[in-house]
Amino acid sequence: MVLAVVFFAVWLVILLAGADRPPPPGFWRVVLLDAAAAGIVYWRTPVYAGWCATGRRNRALRAVLEGVGAGIVVAGLVMLFNPGGEPGIIPSWRDRSIWFGVVGVVGAVNALLVYWGSCLIRRLAAR
Repeated sequence: MVLAVVFFAVWLVILLAGADRPPPPGFWRVVLLDAAAAGIVYWRTPVYAGWCATGRRNRALRAVLEGVGAGIVVAGLVMLFNPGGEPGIIPSWRDRSIWFGVVGVVGAVNALLVYWGSCLIRRLAAR
């Protein structure tokens, strides 16, 4: 639960820092997406802790790949429900590829941090 709450809070601060002042009317959708991602962190934390306990092979790589997949899903959801941008400007396939790549990398880093945090919490709980 601790990791999920920290994840939600950190990302909420990051998202608010990047938003207009005051946040736009549709910002609540981004907060819901952050809450859903925190729910997934809550769901995956025990799995990652179990991987640490059993010494599962390639566990960090698997967490990274899950993060890339989650990032791509989030990028797609953002594009689908919040296309944003300037009216009349249509992003090219290159723009969209960069978007998916960047959000995929962010997802990978987040998943790796959640994995490490899960392992750390497990070790602390075992003491």
